Amino acid sequence: MGDYEIRALRPGDEHSLLATFNLVFGARDPNFRPRSLDEWRWAFERNPAGQRAFVALHGGEVVAQYAAIPAQVWIGGERRIFAQIVDSMVHPSFRSRRERPSLFVETARAFFAAFGGLDKDWVHYGWPIASVQRLGEHYLEYDTLRTQLVLVREVGDGKNFALAQDCVEIQRFDEQAQWLWDRCADGLRASAIRDSGHLNWRFVEHPRHDYSRHGLRDSAGTLRGICIARRANFVQRDLWCIADWLVPFEELAVGEALLARTMDSAREAQARAVAVILPEWSPWHRWFQERGFLAQPTPYRTVARPFQPRFDVTWLRSNWWYQWGDSDLV
Repeated sequence: MGDYEIRALRPGDEHSLLATFNLVFGARDPNFRPRSLDEWRWAFERNPAGQRAFVALHGGEVVAQYAAIPAQVWIGGERRIFAQIVDSMVHPSFRSRRERPSLFVETARAFFAAFGGLDKDWVHYGWPIASVQRLGEHYLEYDTLRTQLVLVREVGDGKNFALAQDCVEIQRFDEQAQWLWDRCADGLRASAIRDSGHLNWRFVEHPRHDYSRHGLRDSAGTLRGICIARRANFVQRDLWCIADWLVPFEELAVGEALLARTMDSAREAQARAVAVILPEWSPWHRWFQERGFLAQPTPYRTVARPFQPRFDVTWLRSNWWYQWGDSDLV
């Protein structure tokens, strides 16, 4: 395309890429904190599911990117890749309105051609800003999965020691994370595989955010459930956001104890309310509402581009389990 080289990201591109990233996203947000090289390496080099990124270069400098964060997902009895589209951008000096299709679209099309397909990634998804969503719908086959709701409950007063006392803090995850996910997997239908590699990378080794990681173990020391959360802003300020909730639905007492501990953690962090996103088809969505969580709208739309016709957007809408931990939003 013109004077641009569009290709997969290569070692050595990261410094120019970071300079463009910090310029583009810093101009959008007055509270922007520049991304460090370590944070970039965590997201795009140390992810156990691999790397997904295409760039456009002009004169040897990265001027556009279309990228995603992949995860191993169990779907239809197979291990496949779903990837969240993140950090899509074009340098302000290269956003020509005369070019049709745009550099953004051409970089994205190269990305999808390289990574999407029946024998490649099965779903690419995201929560794009409105302008990117319009481009994606028009040129890139984005389809809306749902208008995203969030469940929110005020923290209130008092502690829940009697329920929460059996919960323990998890320093690192071990093989029991996979055992717990295995017990939950049938009820989750299609879900990122929560093994120790994924959970440690996502929530223990994150270079920017610290997560509260609580689990409940039985008398034999077996992990029965986990709740991972941190304080963040999502539409509202000072929320204690549950990033990952993994409890077999048959073990509601475990859920009660973990929720009690989570409410206590929110108070300790001086958060105003506890929030969680869960698919509406899940019984956990109803369970949280029965415990005082109210569904509230957000400006976000969850979009997806499936590459396996058997698992299209209609199927995903009623079968794909995702939470904040499957995103870069929390």
